[in-house]
Amino acid sequence: MVIIAFEGKSDGEFFNNLLDEYELNKNSVIYYDFEGKDNLFNIGHKYYDEIEKKHLSKIEKILLVVDADNEKDPNPNRGYEASENKLKELIDDLGFDVKIDYYIMSDENQEGNLESFLLSILDDEQQECIKKFRNCYKYELTDKWAYNSFYKQKKEPFDFEHQNFDELKTKLIKLFEEI
Repeated sequence: MVIIAFEGKSDGEFFNNLLDEYELNKNSVIYYDFEGKDNLFNIGHKYYDEIEKKHLSKIEKILLVVDADNEKDPNPNRGYEASENKLKELIDDLGFDVKIDYYIMSDENQEGNLESFLLSILDDEQQECIKKFRNCYKYELTDKWAYNSFYKQKKEPFDFEHQNFDELKTKLIKLFEEI
């Protein structure tokens, strides 16, 4: 058994689809939706106690997943580097006797969130279309808005073999090795 812990509901749906795509055993996964990045970074969160008491003896690995967000955000745990540092600190502080890895969702500039990551793998024509729409629209449109407006309703608009998936795919395959 493995645990995949993440920030929010859309992450769980994404990983469910991704595990299907890569033909990895979803029945070997326990998902934890921490309902926010700051909750996932909180070592005193009730889910860490639950993991330790209920699952630590039967799980072999944990994958922690957070969004990079934007380093300009005033919260000190925003931005790729700050998120990575906080994840490493969390892993050390947890002291669980299992292999723990992490993945930070971001675009090619190491910013953003799950939706930024998904938009980053669109082909050039689709990315140009979104860019043009954003340029002519008078309000700032977030990646989450663009994804939810243009791509969420399509069944499989993304190329799961795109090079931007390589690191995540490798981490998932390692997560499921020897379990």
